[in-house]
Amino acid sequence: MTEQDLSDLDYATGYEKMHGVTDEREDYLRLLQYQLHRFDNHPAAPNSDKALVERLGDQKTILAEHGFDPTKEDHIFETVKVDFVHTTARIEGNTLSLKETGLVLEEDAVIPGKPLSEHLEVVDIARAFDLMVELVRNGTPVSEKAVLAIHDAASAHLDDCEPGKYRWDQRYISSSPIIPPPPARVPQLMKGLIAWAAKAEGPAIETAALFHLVFEDIHPFQDGNGRTGRVLLSFMLMSAGYPAVSLKADEAGIAAYYRAIESFTRDIEGRDGSAMVDLVAHRLEDSVGQRMLQLEQARS
Repeated sequence: MTEQDLSDLDYATGYEKMHGVTDEREDYLRLLQYQLHRFDNHPAAPNSDKALVERLGDQKTILAEHGFDPTKEDHIFETVKVDFVHTTARIEGNTLSLKETGLVLEEDAVIPGKPLSEHLEVVDIARAFDLMVELVRNGTPVSEKAVLAIHDAASAHLDDCEPGKYRWDQRYISSSPIIPPPPARVPQLMKGLIAWAAKAEGPAIETAALFHLVFEDIHPFQDGNGRTGRVLLSFMLMSAGYPAVSLKADEAGIAAYYRAIESFTRDIEGRDGSAMVDLVAHRLEDSVGQRMLQLEQARS
C-alpha cells in the first residue's frame, strides 16, 4: 500500500484517512465523491419543448377558468386511477393487464394464474394514489411527511423494504455506473429537493419532471422508489391544476422513460432533464387536449 493523502475524501472514514486504503478502495471513494458532486448542481431543462409546455399552461388556465379541478372529476376518477395504477405497476414488471387491474381494484377479484404479489402491488399503488389525491384536495404541498406517507402506502407489501422509512444501506443500480448517495446523505438531499421545488419559478410541468428525476437519482428508499416517484409526479401536477399523468407502459414507452432517467443521472455537470420534461408534457398533451375538446363541445 503506497503513501496516501486521503484528507480531501469526504466519504473516507477517520480510520481510513489515518491508516490508508487499498488502491481499489481509493478509486471507489474518489469516483463516489466526483459523482455526488451532481447534487450540487440544480436540475434544468434547456432543450425541452418550451412551446408545448407553455401551450399546456395556457390550456390549463382556460380549463381552470371554466371550473376544471383534477381532483373533482368523479365521473372518470376510477378510470384515471386504474390507468395510472396499471401503467405504474407495468413499469415495475407487473403482468396484470389494464382490464385485470380494474377487476382487482374495483371488484376485489383474484386473477387466475397471476401471483398474489402482483395483486398486492396494484392495491398498494392504488392506496398511494388515493392518499395523494386526498392530499391535493386538502391543499397539502409536497413535504417530507407526505413523501414518507406515500411510500408507506405504495410499498406496504414489498420485500426488502421498510415502508415509510429512508434506506439505511448503500444501494447500487445494476444497469448504471452511477452510484446513489450514501444513506447518511439521503435526509439532507430530500429536504434540499423539497425546498428547491417549493421555490422553483419555472413552469409546473418542468418542476414536477425535474423533481421526479432528482428523486429517482437520490433513490431514498430500499425499494419502491419508482412507484413512489411516479405518484409524487402526479401529486405535483395535480397540485398545479393538471390531470394525473400515466406514462406509456408499452416496451418503447418504458425504454424511453428509463433513458430519460439515465441520461439525467449521467449528466453530472449539466443536469439536463429535458427528455423527461418532454416525455411528461407529451403525455399531458393527450389528457389536457381531451378536456379542452370536452369544453369546446359543451360551449357549442
